[in-house]
Amino acid sequence: MKNRIWILLALIMTLAFVPLLAGEAEGKPDDDSFGLNTVYYNGKYYPTLKEALTAVYMSKPAGVAELYCKTGADVGPLTHGHVADDIIIYGNGARVSGGEYDMEIDTYMFDRNTGNQSETGSFLDKDITVKVYDLNGIAAWGQRNTNHTINLYFENCKNMNRIYFTNTANDKGRINVTLSGCSFDANQGSNANTSVYSNAPGDILISDTTFTDIAVGLNINHKSAGVQNITLENCTFTDCALSASTKTYGAPVRIVARLGATTNLTVEGAKFHYSAGNQNVGNGDVLIGDGRYDAPEKQGTVTLQMTDTEADVVVQKAMYYDEAGNVTDPQKAQTTVVSRSDMLIADTDNHFILDCHDQISLVGEKQATCIAEGYTGDRVCSVCGMVVEKGKSIPKTEHNFQNGVCTMCGMAQPSEPAAVPPRTGEGNQRTLWLALLLVSGACLAAAVLARRKGRHQA
Repeated sequence: MKNRIWILLALIMTLAFVPLLAGEAEGKPDDDSFGLNTVYYNGKYYPTLKEALTAVYMSKPAGVAELYCKTGADVGPLTHGHVADDIIIYGNGARVSGGEYDMEIDTYMFDRNTGNQSETGSFLDKDITVKVYDLNGIAAWGQRNTNHTINLYFENCKNMNRIYFTNTANDKGRINVTLSGCSFDANQGSNANTSVYSNAPGDILISDTTFTDIAVGLNINHKSAGVQNITLENCTFTDCALSASTKTYGAPVRIVARLGATTNLTVEGAKFHYSAGNQNVGNGDVLIGDGRYDAPEKQGTVTLQMTDTEADVVVQKAMYYDEAGNVTDPQKAQTTVVSRSDMLIADTDNHFILDCHDQISLVGEKQATCIAEGYTGDRVCSVCGMVVEKGKSIPKTEHNFQNGVCTMCGMAQPSEPAAVPPRTGEGNQRTLWLALLLVSGACLAAAVLARRKGRHQA
């Protein structure tokens, strides 16, 4: 009876959890359920990503819209797929196969009832966050018309086409961009001119991302009155800035700010590679400032903090190049060769300060005494505070006793220990006689016992 009760309870609990399990699976369709479609959203399947994005816009989602791509599918060409809501796209290794590859944000006015452009429609009407995972070939583009904040996050998206945003009708709309584990490769369909471009305020974080055969991998021309904070972490640039057509501004990393704008660039662990026989167009690995013939003479503030990176950093001023791309005034460009062990410290007046860790101070030096060990001291960079070389301990010195007292620490001189008389060997002889006595007694006792035994037997 008890067993039946337990079985019944287990069955009831199992049935109670079924709806929960079904809820967890909802929104994550099996690949076999797609048929000829490639994207799933909100209970429906769509042949292309473009059609799914239109469906999201027309559905007026109150929360985050989640799209799921069929694993490894071709989600079709994409040109200006309109996005104006919080959205997450799970690419599952799918790819955008043509068009301009881009999600369009805040460029055109759209009507939510028709899903089409309309002069009576609206631009972006709220702050949005767009996240894309594992979707290859994707791009994001916009010519901003509002002051709303756009947050873009891309993770593990390979051969991305580009991210390109300009502020046309205002200079206040923030654009925050995060790239993690992505790649841009002109040989695999990425835009060959620029991978990431923004002239708006915001924070840009690019980590563990590769750029291959791109004329200007990171291209920042800050034209707002706000602040940009840009961080590159463990990124690799291979054969970038080789195109002669971008001679006057091409560089793997280019940072320009107009007067009144501020851009702070931090580079950590970046690598710049060039195949045998290749070299960039001459503007270094990191280019600061606009040296073109038509650039404004007065430009904004650009600072550079850089560690663990070997690079040529070039600072240019306006009219370094003439209209034909020839160097007119070599004094308008300065090249700083930075080794991997060097550090660049951000400086608002001169962009950066080169720290080769060659200005050394001795910190923590301590003389050894008779009661405490000493220390040679750490060799510390006077500019950045980095410990260049750790010090070593120094053994204690000997006491210096005079008139029964140490002249250095004041300790009383210990008394001499009492003399111990030498051993004469008497103790050894006494032990030997005692042992012989014990052995003799044992033999005598054995003899008496043997004699008594003999009498009994007789």
